[in-house]
Amino acid sequence: MHGRLVEAIGSGIALGLVTGLLDLDEIAERYAVSRSSIREALRTLAAKGMVVARPKSGTRVTAPEEWAMLDEQVIRWRAAGSERFTQLHHSLELRERLEPLAARRIAVAGSPEHVAALQRATRAIAAAVDANDSTAMMHADTDFHRALYLGSDNPLLWQLAGTVHACLRVPDFLRFERFSPDTLPRHEELLHAVESRDAERAEDACERLVALSRRLFTQAHHQSVETARLSRPTQYDGRVPE
Repeated sequence: MHGRLVEAIGSGIALGLVTGLLDLDEIAERYAVSRSSIREALRTLAAKGMVVARPKSGTRVTAPEEWAMLDEQVIRWRAAGSERFTQLHHSLELRERLEPLAARRIAVAGSPEHVAALQRATRAIAAAVDANDSTAMMHADTDFHRALYLGSDNPLLWQLAGTVHACLRVPDFLRFERFSPDTLPRHEELLHAVESRDAERAEDACERLVALSRRLFTQAHHQSVETARLSRPTQYDGRVPE
């Protein structure tokens, strides 16, 4: 019940459906739960910066700039709304700067376990490409990029592993993404640089890999916008067709 309440209220806030001062009695009635259960859920959301409780004034939804934007749940909730592509664009900006650093770090200091994780993910990417399986590709690609951050030997970069994990699952991006002929070679290039402990080559290869992600994102975005435009009903302007 705690998880369901956090999910319901948190997603409602992220989508702009829950705003202002929260009515705990109304929430209790809607979900048939106790006020203590609601308070527990609100404490979780407060830790994400999405609500704030003040004595004598109740619990209020905060402005988006106060939210924990790198939190996996917050990313997923926002990905269901109109800000999904904006959010993915911002995550790519971050990755363009920091992921090559993670690649350099894993080439220098990555443990055999983390290198093995990259190898497994690369094999899974190859299998997904052969099968043209977008779901398998999503899981394999996520595992690959998580391994980069987790193998960086940098605790601050570790924290971004979950962020990348969540951002790679933006619904529209997955729906419109197409396999690129460069997908597997780019991952293999980076893996080989890490295996050979070549930090410079790993960083360069990662820059090219994230650039490929940027290109696929742009294509997915344009296709999503075009699909939405074509799905809108045409308004009658009063003129008789010739």
